[in-house]
Amino acid sequence: MRLTMIRILCSLSICLIVMAGQAAGLGPSEKLIFEKNSLYQYISVIDDTVKNERYVRNQKRDYAQGGIYLNAPDKLLYEFTQMPFIALAFLDREPKDVLFVGLGAGAMPKYFSRYYPEADIDVAEIDPDMVTVARKYFYFKENDRMKVHVDDGRLFIKRTKKRYDLISLDAYQNDYIPAHLTTLEFFREVKSRLKEGGVVVANITSPYRNKFFDSMVMTYKKAFSHLYIFKGKKSANFIFVATAGNRTKEKYEVEQRAARIQSLRKFDIDLPEISMRFEDSATYEWDGAKILTDDFAPVNLYKYQKSGAQQ
Repeated sequence: MRLTMIRILCSLSICLIVMAGQAAGLGPSEKLIFEKNSLYQYISVIDDTVKNERYVRNQKRDYAQGGIYLNAPDKLLYEFTQMPFIALAFLDREPKDVLFVGLGAGAMPKYFSRYYPEADIDVAEIDPDMVTVARKYFYFKENDRMKVHVDDGRLFIKRTKKRYDLISLDAYQNDYIPAHLTTLEFFREVKSRLKEGGVVVANITSPYRNKFFDSMVMTYKKAFSHLYIFKGKKSANFIFVATAGNRTKEKYEVEQRAARIQSLRKFDIDLPEISMRFEDSATYEWDGAKILTDDFAPVNLYKYQKSGAQQ
C-alpha cells in the first residue's frame, strides 16, 4: 500500500512538473484557460488580459496556431490568417465551393463564411480536440453551408468526389506541416480536386523556421503550372498561391482584382495592400533543392542535408 502511494505521488509530481513547464512560457499578462495533450499535439488556450486577445498554442510561446480579439471575435487577428485571402484575386469568378485543410481556431473559414455566405465550405481537420476548442473558446460555429469533417486532410481529398474553386492548406502539427501534406503526390491529388481555373493557397513558415522551404518551393512548382509568393511583414510567413491553368497572372491584374474585391465585399482587411507583396517565385528557386515525395519526405531530406554537409 505504501509503495503504491509513493508511486501515485511520484506520478502526480511528474505531471505537475510537466504542466508547470508548459505554463512557464506564459507572458506576465497571459492566463492559461485550457490545455490538453490530444492524440496529435499539445493544445493550450491562453488569454492575454492586457491585449484582450485569446490564442491557441502549442508549447512554444512565440508560435500560435490561431487567435481572436476577445472584443471582436469575427476579425482576423494574425497576418498569416489575413494574407491567404489574396488567393481570391486569382479567381476569375466568385468562389462557390471552398475547402480548408486545417481548422486551427477556425478564424479563416469563419471569416470566409461571413463575407461569402452563399459559398459552400468544407473543413478537414484531423484532430477532434481542435474542433472542440474552436467551438468552445473561439466562437466557431458550423452552419448549413459550412461543415467540418474530422478526417486527415489528405484522406479527405483522396476520397471526396467534390471539386473546389479554392483550396486552402493550413494544416500544422505544432509548428510544422505534416510530411504527407508536403509531397508531390499530395499536391497532384489537390490539383485533381480543383475546378477549371481553381486556386490553391498555402501558409508556409519562413526559411528561418522551415528548413525545407526551398524544397517546398520546388515541389509546388513541379506540381502546378504557376506559383506566386507573398511575404508577410509582421509574421515573416509566406503565402503560396498555386494555379493549374496555362495563363499567367500578372501583378497588375492581381492588384486590380484585389481592389475590386475589397470594394465589393468591404473586407476589414487590406487586400490591395497584401496584393502589393507579390514576389517573383523565381527568386526562391534553388536547383539543389530536392523535390519532396512520398518516398523522399522531409525527414529523409534532413538526413540527406546532414550527410551532404559532412562530406
